[in-house]
Amino acid sequence: MQRAGSEVEGGEFPIIGLGGPQSRIRQAIRKRESLLLIGPPGSGKSRLLRLAANLAGGDAICLRFRPVPHDLLAALAVLLIRAAHQPFIGSAAPRGDPERWAAKQTSVRLKGLIWTALAVEPRLLLLDGVENASHPVYRFFQRVYHSPGMQIIAAARHPAGMGALHRLFWDPRLMLRLPPLTDAESLHLFELAADHFGLRGLDLEDFRPRVIGSAQGNPGQILEMCRMATSAQYVSGAHVKFAPLRIDAMARLLP
Repeated sequence: MQRAGSEVEGGEFPIIGLGGPQSRIRQAIRKRESLLLIGPPGSGKSRLLRLAANLAGGDAICLRFRPVPHDLLAALAVLLIRAAHQPFIGSAAPRGDPERWAAKQTSVRLKGLIWTALAVEPRLLLLDGVENASHPVYRFFQRVYHSPGMQIIAAARHPAGMGALHRLFWDPRLMLRLPPLTDAESLHLFELAADHFGLRGLDLEDFRPRVIGSAQGNPGQILEMCRMATSAQYVSGAHVKFAPLRIDAMARLLP
């Protein structure tokens, strides 16, 4: 598997152990294919969506999923305005603050404007945190999905939790399950995090194996536990109080 560099750049940790998924995303963008990323919280889905956005440049629209249809449509409309999507802006003629304008529009009008605009100027749509999607949301994205030139890369914890939107990604070839890190990759990420968060003064001989063992290859859990170890409430002398730290870390990652 691909190994990353040894330093954290700009506060962003390197993507470790996901060389295969990175290559698949690059291939999907090059071929204008849609893709579904599957993995538990902390597995790297959002990070890979950011990679996709960087690869696509100005062609990408990054949308956090919302279960309420109007909220979702309004958020997408705002993103299109801020991305200077000219077909949308030309048809919608928004005035003033984009969020206030979008909130005042009807769902029917927003759907029509978005469908028409994306048919004229397709974009890569990155949809994060898909969960419990309703049939109206599915029907909206179904038309977007099948619009010529459109591409959707979505991320979800599990297909069964996506609701109706799972029907868009029925083809197993369009589903990418993120693998856990190996022990060596987990150790590499831990050492990067220990340096970045300044943990070298702690008893890492005790903390390190507990973090790696409990995370079971989940990079987000490794990083969150290391970050939380900087808080005085989880430290006694050089000893990290692992049990409460672990409980609180999981609570943060599993809302």
